[in-house]
Amino acid sequence: MTFPFTGSDPGPSVPVDNSVSVSDLFCRFFTDEVWDLITVETNRYAFQQQQRSLHVSPRAWHDVSVPEVKSFIGIMILMGICRLPRLRLYWTTKYPYISPEINKIMSLTRFEQIYRFLHLCKSEKEIPAGNPGHDYLFKVRSLLDLLAPRFLSEYNTHEELSVDEAMIPFKGRLGIKQYMKDKPTKWGIKVFVLADARNGYTIRHQVYCGKNSSLSIELLDGLESTSPKIYMDNYYTSPELFLALYKKNVNACGTARYTRKYYPEDLTVSKTVETGYYDYRSCGPILACVWKDKRIIHFLSTMHVAEASSPITVERRDKDGSKRNVQCPPLLPDYQKFMRGVDRGDQLMGYYNVGRRSRKWWKRIFSYLLEVSVLNAYVLQKFSSDERPENDYLAFRLALAVELVSNYRRRSLGGRPRSMELAQCLRLDSTKDHLPECVSSKRDCYVCSKVREKKNLTRQQYRHESSIKCSTCNVHLCLTKDRNCYKIYHTKSDFC
Repeated sequence: MTFPFTGSDPGPSVPVDNSVSVSDLFCRFFTDEVWDLITVETNRYAFQQQQRSLHVSPRAWHDVSVPEVKSFIGIMILMGICRLPRLRLYWTTKYPYISPEINKIMSLTRFEQIYRFLHLCKSEKEIPAGNPGHDYLFKVRSLLDLLAPRFLSEYNTHEELSVDEAMIPFKGRLGIKQYMKDKPTKWGIKVFVLADARNGYTIRHQVYCGKNSSLSIELLDGLESTSPKIYMDNYYTSPELFLALYKKNVNACGTARYTRKYYPEDLTVSKTVETGYYDYRSCGPILACVWKDKRIIHFLSTMHVAEASSPITVERRDKDGSKRNVQCPPLLPDYQKFMRGVDRGDQLMGYYNVGRRSRKWWKRIFSYLLEVSVLNAYVLQKFSSDERPENDYLAFRLALAVELVSNYRRRSLGGRPRSMELAQCLRLDSTKDHLPECVSSKRDCYVCSKVREKKNLTRQQYRHESSIKCSTCNVHLCLTKDRNCYKIYHTKSDFC
């Protein structure tokens, strides 16, 4: 018996038309509460770090605002579209890495500051590991709690849903880090995802923090009343789970492991049988099936019949390249069509991912949640009854980034102007007293650092420090027997 679907028509809970901008769709998930959380906690963390560290000057940081945080997120989205190997290349003016618009939005120093102090929680309230009440995901818990109800309430799902794992790449030291050999991303943080099987919309997700036998039922919490059809792989499938879902009026189908408890022991097939052979057993609402394809595959289902009225076939290719039709169980076409919902979402999120390498694991989860929010907003936009120029995913992300940065431009710094033209006139002015001054601290030579940037080298490959600086220009320069950058800087217009 298959339970009829009783949910609303699939699509956004609130209709979408041309009057709704792409940033409005995105802000259905990144609400004012989310923006305020990021802004307040980032400012709090920056203040705490200033108090604890002697290396952070109070004058070097000013509090971020909500428009500035939106601009920061918009820049991250732009960086995902055009990937460069190093962060500083987005601000360089050297050919061929020229990104003048990002430089107009926010300075490199300010972007690095915000990324450094980005925070989502009050760290002092975290319970240490090993103590009762410790939450492994404390650093992102507030954001998870804000986004989870929005993902569920802003969208009416199709009848078909799929459950699968997604991987957030991370190779650092972390207790919940997992290895999955069959995933494109082998090492990382595993996330269990419930998605719409037709478009990849993420309905609910759960970060893996330890073994949990009731995972699938938890992901479906609140959706049982609509009697959906859920597809899953053999990681979740078991007769006990399917019977529990059936009692909640949920249809289920998926591949199975024949070693599961209560799976029919006599339902086996020899490897020598002909491709296309299948057999089945049924007990109450549960159908167990085994099918010989290139290898032996086991299935469980509570919504399919054992025998179809007419033979069902799938196309297979032989070793010589010829194609032929192979008989298959009636449940196979539906499983192949609707099991890929999570993979569809992962595929889209992988095209222009905003994630960057970081030693802080929770920032990778933050990037993942940002990507999910962008993807879900794009799915909502696809239900628009009007033709929109942002129907393409790339165009949608570009439009979103532009709208996020549109209300912010980089802060003009007070004090004496230090433009490139003024600095050049000052260093080449022979009427000034460019006297060398020896100071206690060493810093990178200004000339050597510019040469390094032009040659696109790292600091490890080309770096020279000096304790000599010009008293007028206020820059450190090499002044040794073998290297006289002091003279080059004050005599040559182009010293690179």
